[in-house]
Amino acid sequence: MPESFLAALRVVLPMALLIILGVGVRKAGIMDRTVMRNVDKLTFRVFMPVLLFKNIYETDLSQSFAPEEAVFAALSLVLVIFPTALLLPPRLVKSRAQAASIGQAMIRSNYILFGIAVAESIFGEGNVGPVALLGAIVVPLTNALSVIVLEMGRSGRAEPKRLVLSILKNPMVVAALAAIAASALPFRMPELLWGVVKDVAGVTTTISFISLGVGLDLGQARANRRPLFLGLALRMVLIPLIFLPLSVALGFRNQSLCGLMVLFAAPTAVASYPMAVAMGADGPLAGQLVCAGTILSIFTMFFYTFLFRSLGML
Repeated sequence: MPESFLAALRVVLPMALLIILGVGVRKAGIMDRTVMRNVDKLTFRVFMPVLLFKNIYETDLSQSFAPEEAVFAALSLVLVIFPTALLLPPRLVKSRAQAASIGQAMIRSNYILFGIAVAESIFGEGNVGPVALLGAIVVPLTNALSVIVLEMGRSGRAEPKRLVLSILKNPMVVAALAAIAASALPFRMPELLWGVVKDVAGVTTTISFISLGVGLDLGQARANRRPLFLGLALRMVLIPLIFLPLSVALGFRNQSLCGLMVLFAAPTAVASYPMAVAMGADGPLAGQLVCAGTILSIFTMFFYTFLFRSLGML
């Protein structure tokens, strides 16, 4: 029991401390939300794609591939979560922009930041291949599905040509495809260049969670309390309650279960905020869903990690 508690604490404590640091940075006047928005753009367009590239590139695709896990994750996203995200939020809120932000929040978990961080906290560095590989599959997929939800939210319809272009220009999709292509080459990346990739990827988690703390605005969240509550209930309660028991029932364990736990239980991706703004959804609501979900995940991810470790499943 103590070991399970410590493993769960290792997952959530660093994230909580970085968010608190971000709040302190803002209150001390070192950096304000306006400046941090530019940092968020840099994170979305550079840091996160580089981190995703690194995670995929250093994963041995031939050794780590678990087809049943990938198939289950993809089918869950495409056949259940995506249609629900497209159809349910417009029935719960009147604003099309708010519905689009809630729909994106349902689809897009913070797999890039939580996946490797949680897996390394539980299994140790170098033992996260299956988790990284699942990310190589679900991150481009969730980004593509998010583009469709946001386009539908903006115009009420989705032009195929525009959708394809939006998906192909998405930095996460580009990074994933580039990493897979680079992995297929008969030679490895030069060490000097690989060192730069690792250095850039290494700052992503720290900057992203500090940014969440800087951008945290509880006063603005009160004005959006109903759509915020609905989005959190769908992302942080409904989806995990459906898909985590199903994952366990299907026999997924250890790294495979860890990857699915992050996919279904992690909060909304940090990158969903700048993407919502860029595509005409409700940007403030998208940011609040990220911040509130991340704070809530400190408790929920602790609970799931502790539960599965105690049951010997992780």
